[in-house]
Amino acid sequence: MNRGLCPIESRDLVDEWVERWLALIELINNVTGAEGPLVSPPPPVEIDEVTYQSLRLWFMGHEAQFVPLWKEFYGSRGWHLRRSEGNGEDDCPQKYLDNPFLFFYEPEDLYCLAQQLDLQSGIDIWEPSEYRARMVRPIFIRLGELLLECLDWVDKRRCSRGRNESAC
Repeated sequence: MNRGLCPIESRDLVDEWVERWLALIELINNVTGAEGPLVSPPPPVEIDEVTYQSLRLWFMGHEAQFVPLWKEFYGSRGWHLRRSEGNGEDDCPQKYLDNPFLFFYEPEDLYCLAQQLDLQSGIDIWEPSEYRARMVRPIFIRLGELLLECLDWVDKRRCSRGRNESAC
């Protein structure tokens, strides 16, 4: 287990990460979704941007603790996420392989996030493509499922070690 965190702290961190991830994907869905295929959602309001910034800052402030734990989790599953040695043009940067959540909170604002997710069909106006947004949503769901599996993994590790949590 991550040497920097005791088992209960690891569990609390992953649990909080799950909660914040769910809040982030709900926000992204709300600001990029539309009622119909021909209707573009309205631009995010100030509270949406404030919410995004709050979530973004929390993720950034906790990623140094989370990433080693995440790496240990996916390593325990036999995954070895490394860039291929191909031409490099289409390869995912290593930072996103190490922390796939970073892709969703790294952009400085919601407009930049919509551009990074390739949802933005307009250049200077807020005009996310609902069609493209529907294509991204399964990624949100899969990352959420993996987070829940990580939470289970932390719980099992904590129980299997039989550590006294009060010793942390």
